[in-house]
Amino acid sequence: MSCRLHRPTILPISALPTMRNALLCLATTLILSACGGSDDNEDNTVSSPSLPSNPPSSNTPDETEADTDWLPAGGSATITADISQPFLQIMPNLPSSALGGVSPGRELFITEWTPANQGRVLFDGVGPLFNANACTQCHSAEGRKPIYANDGELSDAILFRLGDKQGLAHAYYGEQMQHQSIDASIATEGKMRYIATVEDDKNSKSIRFNFTPTDPNQPLGDTAISGRISPQLVGMGLLNLIPDASIIAAADANDDNKDGISGRVHWVNEGVHERIGRFGWKAINSSLHTQNANAMSQDMGLTTSIFMDPNCTANQPICWTAANGGTPEVSDSSLDAVTDFMTALAVPERRVSNLSTFNQGANLFTQVGCAGCHTPKQKTGDSDRFPLLSQQTIYPYTDLLLHDMGAGLDDGVKEKNAESFEWRTPPLWGIGIVAQDSDARFLHDGRASSLTEAILWHGGEAEGAKTRFEQLSVEQKNILLSFLNGI
Repeated sequence: MSCRLHRPTILPISALPTMRNALLCLATTLILSACGGSDDNEDNTVSSPSLPSNPPSSNTPDETEADTDWLPAGGSATITADISQPFLQIMPNLPSSALGGVSPGRELFITEWTPANQGRVLFDGVGPLFNANACTQCHSAEGRKPIYANDGELSDAILFRLGDKQGLAHAYYGEQMQHQSIDASIATEGKMRYIATVEDDKNSKSIRFNFTPTDPNQPLGDTAISGRISPQLVGMGLLNLIPDASIIAAADANDDNKDGISGRVHWVNEGVHERIGRFGWKAINSSLHTQNANAMSQDMGLTTSIFMDPNCTANQPICWTAANGGTPEVSDSSLDAVTDFMTALAVPERRVSNLSTFNQGANLFTQVGCAGCHTPKQKTGDSDRFPLLSQQTIYPYTDLLLHDMGAGLDDGVKEKNAESFEWRTPPLWGIGIVAQDSDARFLHDGRASSLTEAILWHGGEAEGAKTRFEQLSVEQKNILLSFLNGI
């Protein structure tokens, strides 16, 4: 077994060190050796329930055992899993030449942006309609922020995409609902609340959203509402570096191999170029650069050179007449700095208490069929900007492809070329850290309150894997869930 885990001093998002202090922190990084993220010299031969040689199901997937010769979860970007602040940390051994973008990018990421003309030239221009005025309002270093309150109220950690199955946005509200405005003189678009109803077959609650428009003359009509929770941000630069060829090679749009899985590439048009979408719940953005610019536009009402128009439709004149914070409001250098920061985000190492059981869970993950979409291992290409991220073996558990997830997860909203029932395979690394929080929610709209509930909502191409999971014994399910909690 290969055991190569770097354990650096972690730079918390709240620290905001100066460049000099950041360099000192990095210079004192400790390189230690460990296996699977554990400090214990435990006996990894503890007996565990034996696995079935053939999980019960027709259409049983290939039963080749999972690769359990584990390398660090995020290659050179791996850090010790600090449960108190596991995410939004900087990868170890970052050279001083890269700090020129990463440090100011982190400051831009955590800052609270203000409306135009309030004396903060570098950080102004938010709104006039928006969902959040800081990236950290939705993305936390601790995990995922709570979403649902007991009285139907919603936090800022969920936003709402609008549209229909043909991909048409709402004529007045556009592609996304904005529930905040820069001052009382500018009306918000409306108020969203939720209602939870019990789904007996899944032993969980389905979430339904109700919208009350500020202007009663602007109802949603037939436009569908899709809630989108804010995922944990981890290893983003590594996902950005997975070669296009690897994503294309994994696609099987016509299910030519007859395994029931027909993942496909989401080709998106960006300017005059057609590129592979890989970021967002429906893979609508092809790169971290575009993903960040899109979030600044739709979530914060900030213009960039990529999205120069305000995040409003032509039927909302306030966005076109209100003062702006520049043209664009976020300079190319600032957008590049945020992208540098996101690229440098580290991956928490696995948390493994018993290696034998962990390996059995990995085998179950493959045998049940989860690995058919949640591809355990990927390899990055080359990066001139961050050479440390080049040619790294990583374990994100995603193929970055679109998959038909069935009627239960059909949100009614088509985005670009992604149908309403299609979703990009979300990366699973760090998901067990998220699951430790009793308020954690899963799936695109947070309807699932546990990993088991999330699995039971799978349908479409994942129907077979869900069925095989349901047919496992209680012990086998616990082994599989323990594996998920450790990756």
